[in-house]
Amino acid sequence: MNISLSAETQKLLEERMKKGDFSTPDEAVRDALLAREEIDGEPLDQLDPETQAAIERAEAQSERGEGRPWEEVREELRARYLNQ
Repeated sequence: MNISLSAETQKLLEERMKKGDFSTPDEAVRDALLAREEIDGEPLDQLDPETQAAIERAEAQSERGEGRPWEEVREELRARYLNQ
């Protein structure tokens, strides 16, 4: 199978490989696909009612613009749990 990447995606992949995140393009694609499987997770209707309600509250907050940028949350979590 041949895979074509946009210039932007190729640059991102090369940067991540230089940083040592991945040894090969295959490893990066595999990691991305496995991460996607985790994101897809269980269908919402198969989750328990408490979890469904929490997800619905979070979605409503996001729609109202009450969310925080991922970068900000990531840095807060790193500082709190990884001391970085």
